[in-house]
Amino acid sequence: MTAASRRPQPAVGDRVVIRYRLGGDAPADWRQAPNPPVVSGPTQSDITGILRERSDEVLVVERDGELHRLPMVAISSVRLLSRRVVRNSEIREVERTLMAAAPAAEHGAVEGWLVNAAPDGAAASLRSTVGAPIEFGSTAAGLPEVVAWLTVRGLPARLLIADRLLRTSALGTTPTTSEAYEVLVGPELDDPEPDDPEPDEDAPAGDLSLIADGVAAVTVRVDDDRSRTAWRRLGFELHHTCHLLTL
Repeated sequence: MTAASRRPQPAVGDRVVIRYRLGGDAPADWRQAPNPPVVSGPTQSDITGILRERSDEVLVVERDGELHRLPMVAISSVRLLSRRVVRNSEIREVERTLMAAAPAAEHGAVEGWLVNAAPDGAAASLRSTVGAPIEFGSTAAGLPEVVAWLTVRGLPARLLIADRLLRTSALGTTPTTSEAYEVLVGPELDDPEPDDPEPDEDAPAGDLSLIADGVAAVTVRVDDDRSRTAWRRLGFELHHTCHLLTL
């Protein structure tokens, strides 16, 4: 597995749920339990909110307009959430649009999976040469035909799996590589002026596509923290996560 298979770490502005040990400088239990807990009482609690500050010592989370400081030594887990509740049907629609927008010599559908083939096996974008289980009812049962579709065109067996739509463990095979990505949704950005000099080397990396009037989506590697943070500063928010697998 590649290093990029790690889970994405939350950035300032993300919505998170944090599990922490009660007592000390940690916030009191929102369930009205004693803090520190009495014998046989709860020893941990959780808080869901927007991450406003982070450092090596503390995370600051805003919940219901109030800031809560959580010492890192008290935190047992941090889970990144989409900024709003996202339905699976919305993930399907975004991924369907991104697959259709990807530069490819051929677009197809196999057993509920969408498949793209770039000419000569050269991927022009992340989704130019992949199979993706997107349509409702697509399962791991379609994997052999997807791999065959790619193989007969001389392409590698690459899969892009939206984590909420299909568990990679359900594929029944161990990928040789696994790279984790975030899909962020935000405003359509203005194109650079034609007379602009060389492209900005500090511009954030990512596979950017227009998905609706005034709305864009960008797919960013979870190990590229600089780009993840930069896209958030441009108004993009987490929509869902996915994995790129090579079999």
